[in-house]
Amino acid sequence: MTVRLIKPILILFLVFLTSVCCSCGGAGSLKLENTSIEHETEFGGAYIHITIQDFLNLGFQFGDSVQVEFSNGYILKDIPFYNGYFVSKGDPLLIGYPGYPYIKVIFNSDDDLWAAAGLDESVTASVLLNEKGKYMEVMEERSLVQLTDRAAFDSDASFANFRSLKGGRLKENYIYRSSSPIDNTYKRAAYAETLMEKAGIQLILNLSDSEEVLRKHIANAETPVDYYVRLYEEGRVLLAQMTISYSTPEMKKKTADLLRTVSTLEGPYFMHCALGKDRTGFLSLLLEMLAGAQYQEMLNDYMLSYDSFYHVTRLSDPQKYDVILKNDFTGLIRDIINDDSVDPASANLVSYAEQYLREGGMSDADIDALKAAIFRQ
Repeated sequence: MTVRLIKPILILFLVFLTSVCCSCGGAGSLKLENTSIEHETEFGGAYIHITIQDFLNLGFQFGDSVQVEFSNGYILKDIPFYNGYFVSKGDPLLIGYPGYPYIKVIFNSDDDLWAAAGLDESVTASVLLNEKGKYMEVMEERSLVQLTDRAAFDSDASFANFRSLKGGRLKENYIYRSSSPIDNTYKRAAYAETLMEKAGIQLILNLSDSEEVLRKHIANAETPVDYYVRLYEEGRVLLAQMTISYSTPEMKKKTADLLRTVSTLEGPYFMHCALGKDRTGFLSLLLEMLAGAQYQEMLNDYMLSYDSFYHVTRLSDPQKYDVILKNDFTGLIRDIINDDSVDPASANLVSYAEQYLREGGMSDADIDALKAAIFRQ
């Protein structure tokens, strides 16, 4: 009797083992279940409370296709998991960006996913593997390796992504841009702080931080921030809390309000976000457009940030250079123009910059005051 049972039991065991093994690497075989979330207000997404490394340790990899399910019933199917914003404007993605405390789900440069999905902190999130490596080709095409060793750069300014805006009617050495002098996540803060002081900066435009975050940066600073703190205590640090949803009415208003204030204060001015690449890149483009800078001048300035962080240039990596040009630089200008039929390389960009500011609430007199503040006489 015992002998007769062995074969059926063995068959059942083998069937079970086969079904388990077949699920490995397939859809749904990897899961992160019922994890708490929080609103990421800077860009408008939802942090899922697991670190990037712990998520990778579960077996997920950048380039995978995943499904994100919220306990309120909102589902995002077949979205990429990337370490950068490698999707078109408005498309969803799960991102593990270097320096982020957790993985995050977001609509790229568009509406706040938190609001769109009807989320609150009682909601949990689950992430399921949809297809292994489905988006790996895009990931490899667009991914960049950030360099954090000062020795890899020929100057402090290049390492800190620090420079003055040029082109058109802009005053020389009057508006500077850089990576953050107070957030040392990317190991450049000390260099940015020193260069900012040498330039005699009188007004800081902090495009990323809230008052709370700024105070935390100052309290936890890994490098000296004396000059920054002095300007802050004197009321000469403006906190814009910009998002990357550049074409929204909210972002237009924030930009217009900031520049209206700037026009009433003395420079030289200094603007930064975290890297000095995205939000700073957007505002730099807008001011260059307003000043009548040539298209190639704006492109050259924009791409210097990719040299400063990744050593990507037209000569060093023409494929990645062209991808950045197409998806990032051109995308930012189109967010300002708001008309896909317009060719940015040949358009009258001054008029589109003025229109963007008017839509944000600036009057013609406000725009003239801004021009008087930042243009050569």
